[in-house]
Amino acid sequence: MADQTAKYLVTGASGQLGALVVAELVGKVPAKNVVALVRRPDAAAALEAHGVEVRIGDYDDRASLEQAFQGIDRLLLISASEMGRRAEQHKNAVDAAVAAGVGFLAYTSVLRAETNGIGLAADHRETEAAIKASGLPHAFLRHGWYTENQTASIPPALEHGAYLGAAGDGLFSSATRQDYAEGDVAVLAADTIQSGAIYELAGDESYTMAEFVAVISAAAGKPVAYVVVVP
Repeated sequence: MADQTAKYLVTGASGQLGALVVAELVGKVPAKNVVALVRRPDAAAALEAHGVEVRIGDYDDRASLEQAFQGIDRLLLISASEMGRRAEQHKNAVDAAVAAGVGFLAYTSVLRAETNGIGLAADHRETEAAIKASGLPHAFLRHGWYTENQTASIPPALEHGAYLGAAGDGLFSSATRQDYAEGDVAVLAADTIQSGAIYELAGDESYTMAEFVAVISAAAGKPVAYVVVVP
């Protein structure tokens, strides 16, 4: 069951993940209880079609976030996209949430953030530390790889008969953005909030890129090779 009385806010609501979260959330709770945060007014129309309130705020402008977060019980902080600046931007959002009296913050982090060796994990570790230090009731929604990161390269692979990658025999346990959106909403809107909870979210089965490309080839009925590019 979802909490029908709380006031929810989703940041990055016009983005690829955020738009799915908003659509999923309004299927669980009254649309009038949902606030979508965007940076630009021209992004509001598609979200307002869901019957939600749209507020304007920018990760680089803490004052705008503090104003946007007023009256919010539960906040989903979707990670920003600017590599190298995200930790500072997220800190603005966390500080604004504290100042606005937000009751609970869920953050879309990265799978196994403490030990993850990929470059983008550093921003997530720093953000998780800032959230813990804030004293806000919180949960970390640690997302694995998005399947769309792989499928976006299918059209050129079919055109040229080759799918380029650098993963070698590495394993992926990816899931779609819709899968992650459903998981995020299940935590955000739960009847009972478990502060400090960490959710490691990923696909049920693992695959190599060679296996992924073999499926593409079979479905297309034409040969497609997996070509490993060495940096």
